[in-house]
Amino acid sequence: MKVVYATEIKKGADALITGVYEGLKEVEERENLKALNFSGKPGEVAVLPGKAFKSVIYVGLGKKKDISCDRIRTAAAKGIKKAKEIKARKVVCELLGVEKLKEKSAKAVAEGLIIGNYEFNKYKSDEKFSIEKVTVAGEEEFEEAFKLGKVLAEATNFTREIVNEPGNVVTPERLAEIAKELSEEYGFKCKVFDEKKLEKNGMVGILTVGKGSKNPPRFIHISYAPKNPKGKAVIIGKGVTFDSGGINIKPEQFMKTMKSDKAGACAVLGIMKAVGELKPDIEVHALIPTVENMPDGKAYRPDDIIVYRNGKSVEVHSTDAEGRLILADALLYGSDLEPDLMIDMATLTGACVVALGHYTSGLFTEDDRLARDIEEISKETGEKVWRLPLDEDLKEEIKGAYADIQNVGKSRYGGAITAALFLQNFVDKEKVKSWAHLDIAGPAFLDKPWKYYSPGATGQPVRTVVELLLRKNQT
Repeated sequence: MKVVYATEIKKGADALITGVYEGLKEVEERENLKALNFSGKPGEVAVLPGKAFKSVIYVGLGKKKDISCDRIRTAAAKGIKKAKEIKARKVVCELLGVEKLKEKSAKAVAEGLIIGNYEFNKYKSDEKFSIEKVTVAGEEEFEEAFKLGKVLAEATNFTREIVNEPGNVVTPERLAEIAKELSEEYGFKCKVFDEKKLEKNGMVGILTVGKGSKNPPRFIHISYAPKNPKGKAVIIGKGVTFDSGGINIKPEQFMKTMKSDKAGACAVLGIMKAVGELKPDIEVHALIPTVENMPDGKAYRPDDIIVYRNGKSVEVHSTDAEGRLILADALLYGSDLEPDLMIDMATLTGACVVALGHYTSGLFTEDDRLARDIEEISKETGEKVWRLPLDEDLKEEIKGAYADIQNVGKSRYGGAITAALFLQNFVDKEKVKSWAHLDIAGPAFLDKPWKYYSPGATGQPVRTVVELLLRKNQT
């Protein structure tokens, strides 16, 4: 679907998407809309025959005083889904809520249309209907904001496409190939460590977790370095291309969607796609430890002890807590780059889903300013986060009996926090000015539609992290 911006609308398209506020007289066909039980509430959609357009798709915006970016995204997504349903090939969409939100409206409309149109159906053999073109109509002053929204949405969908691919398609080696292809497209430098280089660099966590699979592990380092950068950021994503749980094998109902355990890594690739398009004045390093966690005769075991290159020894209590073991290597490597900001994202714990539900990521950081930045941005992007504590008193939970630390807590309580505390052991505070961990286990992959997302991967937290990098670019 091609999405463009125009200051003038040509009549004759198959459908027009327009917004209606709840409780206000917005259109001549108000009585007809009432007959369709449409009142402009958020999420409502109605279609009526048009004059200048074959059909007019009305989307509810709710009360005018409550308009928000996320409400606009949702309305635009509802509109484009309805356009697809009525098989409209050429669509015009007005800016929704522009009189209140100005340029934010243009960005949100672009995101809602593009993210809302996405479906993972490449393996379905039935004929698929595609919208050819959507023209967003608005004033010239809002076009740059539209372009930013388009970049963010396309990076999000790029991420979703990789996450949704099954484990027999995207292996650690294939993830490395995608990273190389992306780097070639945007002129990034890309290094990929095979087993020999992993061993040479002391990446014991990646080697340990990956040795149970016939698909060998990899470590990926993509770098973007503009002239005279204003700062340096390291972004890290967990790349478990399929997680069986290892020898501590998962029950069937928890294994079925484990192709999504690479969502953090795929988000990092999506973020770099946006960086390649936007070219901010900040140096960005993307790090991806990637493995397949499988239970064969070479697999690591409970009670194994591994020693990382910073001297920390780790006692394995569960082979299904593998993500933190591979992230540890990446955090050590990222610390050596001495960044101003280091942020990792991972589908790390079911405990975070228990605590926050399916729609909110857990945020862990000791940096109050960074926490505020991420929280403010997430309210704009609709990628919800909630700050959780790095509770020092819970460190006793991961104190090892035969090693410095163990890879899961001694009890079932506070599991998302103890996982974050585990990671903190591998962040060098003398080299890293600011670090945050995002546990995206809840919202990274959904089993039913939500807001503007279809079932499957959401691409979170791509838009939030890109907006954070752009904010750092301005300081």
